[in-house]
Amino acid sequence: MDDRPVKRQRRPSRESRERESYPSSSNEGSLEPEPPPVSPPVSPPKGRFNVSKCSSQKSSQSNQNATNVSSNNSFHSSLFKLQIDELLEKIRPKYETGMVESETALRRLRDVIKKIPDREGLTISEAQKAFEQSSPIRIPFPPCQTETGSKLMLAYSKPANINVVGSFSRKTALLLDGKVTIDMAVTMPSVWSIKWLAIMRLLKPPQQIFQAKDYRDHRYFQKRAFYLACIADGVHKANVPSFALSFAYQDDNPLQPVLVVEPCQDARDRETIRSQYRIRILLAARSDLFPIDKTLPNKGSIRHSMPDVQDKDPSPTYNATLRSECCSLLSLKCLNESVVQSEAFREACMLGAVWLRQRGLGSSMTKGGFGQFEWASVISLLMRGGERAGRSFLLSGYSSYQLFKATLQFLATTDLSASPILLQSSDFQQVPSDNPVFFDGSRGLNLLFKMSPWSYRMLRHEASTSLRALKDPLVDHFKALYHIFGPKISAKADRPRTSLNVHDDVPFSSGSGLDLAADFANTIYEKLSYGLGDRATLICPQLPGRSPWQCTSPPSFFRSRPSVIVGLLVNPVNSRRTVDRGPSIENKEASSHFRKFWGDKAELRRFKDGTILESVIWSENDSRQGLLDVIVGYILNRHFDFDKPSCGGFSEKAFNKFLPQQTAMQSDMLGAFSPARSAFESLCKSLRALDGLPLQIRQISAASPELRFSSLYAPEAGKPDSLKWPVALQIQFEGSTRWPQDLVAIQRTKIAFLLKIAEGLDKDELVLATSLGLTSMRYRLPEEPFLDIGNVYGITFRLRIHHEHELGILEQALRGQAPFAASREEVAFAISDWKRRLVHCPAHTQAVYTLSTRFPLLPMAIRLLKKWRDAHLLSSHIRDELIELLTIRTFVHPYPWQPPGSLNSAFIRTLAFLASWDWQSDPLIVDFNSELDKQDLKAINVRFEAWRKLDPGMNRVAMFAASNIDRDGITWTDRRPAKIIASRFTNLAKAASNLVREQGLDLKPEALLAPSLTEYDFVIHLKPEYSGGNTKKSSYKNLQMESRKDPFDVTFNPSQQFFDELEDLYADNIIFFYNSSATTVIAGLWNPQTGPRNWKVTLHYSTVPLSESQVTINKASILHDISRLGGDMITSIDQKS
Repeated sequence: MDDRPVKRQRRPSRESRERESYPSSSNEGSLEPEPPPVSPPVSPPKGRFNVSKCSSQKSSQSNQNATNVSSNNSFHSSLFKLQIDELLEKIRPKYETGMVESETALRRLRDVIKKIPDREGLTISEAQKAFEQSSPIRIPFPPCQTETGSKLMLAYSKPANINVVGSFSRKTALLLDGKVTIDMAVTMPSVWSIKWLAIMRLLKPPQQIFQAKDYRDHRYFQKRAFYLACIADGVHKANVPSFALSFAYQDDNPLQPVLVVEPCQDARDRETIRSQYRIRILLAARSDLFPIDKTLPNKGSIRHSMPDVQDKDPSPTYNATLRSECCSLLSLKCLNESVVQSEAFREACMLGAVWLRQRGLGSSMTKGGFGQFEWASVISLLMRGGERAGRSFLLSGYSSYQLFKATLQFLATTDLSASPILLQSSDFQQVPSDNPVFFDGSRGLNLLFKMSPWSYRMLRHEASTSLRALKDPLVDHFKALYHIFGPKISAKADRPRTSLNVHDDVPFSSGSGLDLAADFANTIYEKLSYGLGDRATLICPQLPGRSPWQCTSPPSFFRSRPSVIVGLLVNPVNSRRTVDRGPSIENKEASSHFRKFWGDKAELRRFKDGTILESVIWSENDSRQGLLDVIVGYILNRHFDFDKPSCGGFSEKAFNKFLPQQTAMQSDMLGAFSPARSAFESLCKSLRALDGLPLQIRQISAASPELRFSSLYAPEAGKPDSLKWPVALQIQFEGSTRWPQDLVAIQRTKIAFLLKIAEGLDKDELVLATSLGLTSMRYRLPEEPFLDIGNVYGITFRLRIHHEHELGILEQALRGQAPFAASREEVAFAISDWKRRLVHCPAHTQAVYTLSTRFPLLPMAIRLLKKWRDAHLLSSHIRDELIELLTIRTFVHPYPWQPPGSLNSAFIRTLAFLASWDWQSDPLIVDFNSELDKQDLKAINVRFEAWRKLDPGMNRVAMFAASNIDRDGITWTDRRPAKIIASRFTNLAKAASNLVREQGLDLKPEALLAPSLTEYDFVIHLKPEYSGGNTKKSSYKNLQMESRKDPFDVTFNPSQQFFDELEDLYADNIIFFYNSSATTVIAGLWNPQTGPRNWKVTLHYSTVPLSESQVTINKASILHDISRLGGDMITSIDQKS
């Protein structure tokens, strides 16, 4: 059967003429498959659509003109269209120039197959014996093999037709991994050739190769395997030097082995070696070989040997596999007609194929059963029919992007499990199951027969997520669709994969038993879905793929027990619930099933509302061990006898252990910060209750990570050592004209206010002590006062006064309208610092606090990313607020995923974004609550471009990070990080992301936080007792008691003060790195500008002569001065040789 579409009264198109060049065996003596009979029009029994001939003609005639839109207008932007075009250009094979060798190989294969001699009928045992004696090829019989003594006759005759099919014939193939897959379909004849019939008539009555009842009990697939072995034997004996042969399973279906032909590495023809193709020889059958009504999904075609399975039980997967063999050429014709009907059909198929591949989905059963062929078939059927108000669901005038997006919308909004679509089928009877159904009655085939409930839910989930990403103006739509990790689940799934080995006593959920691993995955899905309930939004088993095997070896399907890897998308709100409520005791059947499922864990409880329900209670010990891991482990152990499933480095505790407090093990993940919030609220009440203040308090604002749940160390009640620095607050009084207009006088007025507040707080029982201090300014401006307040909770607060007139005075000084000793640059820095501390920081704290209640997992993710930053000694270069913005983006703009539901997924996704962020060309924009519109985004981008023009060398602003509450973009990145630090920051993220990709489930989280000290010029090692507030304790007990009573010990941090001193002295000559959470190491890099140069008097650092005119920095002398400055704090200084 020719694969060219037939069009009346029209000259064949260019594509049709090009398809004539593909090899085909349509010649005299070959048997062409007959066209299928035209089904009479029927009324739709149920479902959404009904395909009819008139609707197909309507869409091909009127819709082409009525809905013809320009491709530029159908895309979100011209940039997005250019990116799509570039993607298509990269993945599209060069058919005219690059596929010459493949066409030569196809013709050579066709000629070889034509010359293969016929074989007379043999039984299975005779056929195996004949192959063992005459050929090294082994017959790839399916796993469910008929008994050796069976009288089933196997024979070979010349094929009825040979066609190039699949995506290559439609020019929708993808150039992936440097190769193009080409499918060649060999149509098997139903009877022996005329030559053999003439001989057999003299001996005995003619026998058919296929008989009427060969659709039963794998008979067809036994004969198919023998036919494929004959082809492999013929190609092998042809001794073509450029071919390497192997067997593989088509779509990982053990019933459908195929012959794979690839260029041989030791081929004599060097051009063949460089060719980028592989050929799969598929087998097909005549469309009328078996009646459609015998292979419908509700029919039983397998006689089971299992005692608990009836012989007439439906075998939908087996029947659909058989039906797909019989209608492969009909599917080809349907898709080719769609190519002619719509000019954009090809590109829409390619876009969909890449989208599916990036999400780990494919046509094979191990990849979900929905790939490029299924995608193209769905588009084709929706274009041909499915009338809706007189029109098709998809119009032929759509652009490729419109077809792609409309198909995503169809998949996301149509539940084919609950409401199947039945096309041209009036007598279809659905098999009760959760599998999706898209049934084409003309072919008698469910297009989605390879899909399982979990893969269909995953497909709909991915489609919905992609559609939401396309609606988000802050998301790069191209990256959200096509730039993700691909099938790597470590970045996609919240919970790790639990690796389980398949064993024989697992009960099957499918009657056909085609694939042990697939049935096992379905069983795991059913058990985990029932046991986890709303704790998991998606359960994704990942099946092992089937590798090709040599033709001289038996099939490798059962050589080793495959493993199933399970990943979960977790609902963080419900995942830590310790009480699971079951059915009511009045529901006997459901209660019995609940108790049978949970075993000893199930118990009957009366709840506060008076209901008596079956329930499961999880203890606090389970929570500390990781509640979700405990539940999954219990289910697998009870139902599959797995004591300790392998979770690799992605268990709930794997990343949690790096946080100082194990808050993730608690049901309330924000509970560790309750003491700080309680102390803050108590202090606010005390301040508002003060009498005698000259002005009324307008607002008290938090401005510290401890009060927005994002500090690495959560304050603990009664433990001052848990704080590394005081908790920052600011107070704002009502407006008054009595405030002075001089900056020095304002600071003195603030001191008076703070002294008055301290006097009032000294009478409060909850306040232990107060202490007034002045902020050390690095520029010549008045020092700002603050008040430290120690309370009985063991938490020290640092209170500042926010007076808005200060900003106006500083701006006047910047314009030269006010006398100041400070330079204009120092005033500009003071303005930036004032806005950051007193305006943006409180607003940022309130926004992060609100988001933390919306995303309970957000604080832990922020803390872990800060831990990663500190571990790589970047504490002094990357501000906390920038770390928080990067993590928040993962939650509020999570695409192409959902918001993360576990700590590991949030951490890995944030690193993935940081690794791919081109901060030199793109700003970071985070919209906390969807406030930014197009005009706001445009203004932020204009500001970013202005900064790049103003500072092209990025000496002041390297990273630009804006949000809806801070649209300046430089508040948290002004002068920090420097350009070299920003590059190192992203390079570390790239290295971490690559490690995650390479190691997958074998990843050890410790490797992500292990710093490398070999890259620094020198490393200063400090004694641990000087790190943080944990100074060396006195040997005298009375002195220890006095130190514990001092609430301001938190302000004394020797290692931090030592680092600040080094920064003040050597910041122009050395770049220092340290870990603020555990300052035992300070590393340094010499400024390259301190290298050899001509000597002059104004050099501001110690030098050593190299020659009469050349000097360089005196490294030994500076390191010696640093050693003297550190004194007993320093244990050693390691210098790179």
